[in-house]
Amino acid sequence: MKVPFGSNSFGLLLLSVLCLAFSVASFAQTTPAQQPTQAQQQPAAPGASTGVPAIPTQAAQPAPAPAAPAHKSPPSAKTQDEFAAYQAAANTSDPAAAEKAADDFAAKYPQSDLRGLLYSNLMRKYQQANDSEKTLETARKVLTYEPNDPVALVMAATVLAERTRESDLDRDERYDESVKDAQKALETVNTDLMAPNSITPEQLDGAKKMLMSMAHSAIGMVDLDRKDDAAAQQQFQQSIALSPPGQVEPLTYLRLALAQDHLKQYSDALTSANKAVSTAPPNSPVAMLAKQEVDRLSKLTGSGTTPPPATPATNAPPK
Repeated sequence: MKVPFGSNSFGLLLLSVLCLAFSVASFAQTTPAQQPTQAQQQPAAPGASTGVPAIPTQAAQPAPAPAAPAHKSPPSAKTQDEFAAYQAAANTSDPAAAEKAADDFAAKYPQSDLRGLLYSNLMRKYQQANDSEKTLETARKVLTYEPNDPVALVMAATVLAERTRESDLDRDERYDESVKDAQKALETVNTDLMAPNSITPEQLDGAKKMLMSMAHSAIGMVDLDRKDDAAAQQQFQQSIALSPPGQVEPLTYLRLALAQDHLKQYSDALTSANKAVSTAPPNSPVAMLAKQEVDRLSKLTGSGTTPPPATPATNAPPK
């Protein structure tokens, strides 16, 4: 069961905000001007004159540094010109113009550590513009520079799972890529998530859980379309468990209901479908589909008859 890529998906909205926060605001704190000079980095050699008389004192014991959250710090520019060019490209609002600026930057600074960060920012712009193919294209480009970036991996996995059609000649290849990307994101989220050093452990933990939730959801979508309902059920349940309370994507509840329905777990399916109805925006495509599933299961289970199989998940977006 598919929805348009630009629908009101809470997970994708949060991911968009995450991309923005990590790719623009955080990098502004790591300009070359803020890097310590060599003189600041190196202590004075023993016996060297510093212009201050030496006073014999007992060496002070430094206070233990607080444990740093496990994440990858944003890179910094090597020169002020590189940083200025990065800022100009990152601040270009139109996606097509921003893509040209990013390509120009990558050509002018082929050794820059900021290329992946810049394309991550562009990926966010295309996602906000509801351009799924360009979002996928840009996510793949991010991964050429940052192959372990869990944000780009989850974005690519989600687009591939959402937008692959039954009639696509490369359907299996796209699904395989989606699962591979999602599984890799689950492996790298604790080591390669780029975040500002000012992030709190609570914020970091929330971001990681959100990305893991989306990775499990993407795998579940592929399993559901491949009619592996037992595997899909497990993936959707893991996705829901990792979501913040009250912030589960309604479509995940609906997909879980379909998997449970196919497995003849009708009572559980009805519970999941009811959750989809209660959390989806009124009159939205997801709400209407969930209501149909609730009505169907309620009538058939209430009459004591065995319900026929649920309508299989399709690749067509709900109308």
